[in-house]
Amino acid sequence: MKKLFSTTKILLGIAVLGIFCFSSIFPSCSTANLSDVKVCTSINGSDCSSNESSFPSETPVIYCSAKLNNAPDDTKVTFEWKHDGESFGKADVNSGSGFVNSSYRPPSVFPPGKYTVTVKINVDNSEPVTKEFTVE
Repeated sequence: MKKLFSTTKILLGIAVLGIFCFSSIFPSCSTANLSDVKVCTSINGSDCSSNESSFPSETPVIYCSAKLNNAPDDTKVTFEWKHDGESFGKADVNSGSGFVNSSYRPPSVFPPGKYTVTVKINVDNSEPVTKEFTVE
């Protein structure tokens, strides 16, 4: 009986040590996620109040907002802006849970074409969210 109890304690200790080691090898896994990703011309506080899919080329600034859920403080979120598949801007935002946003203001006007903005939490298991829009 004592030997069984001792073996159980050893196995339990190995299991705890294994969990600790596994979590230190893969620290970038997270339950953080993105929702409510929108593109707009003005933000209400920290988020877009509506999602727009088309903008005139004279639009002075375009915003992208997303709700960051289950995120610890200082979680890094990357916004990447593209025009016709070519990257023209990237922004990193550090935040905890709540709304995060990025904006792009062109030097003069937005060239017409197809645009995307991709939002990604910088952890291994994060699924990026891409919003498409056009400028006419």
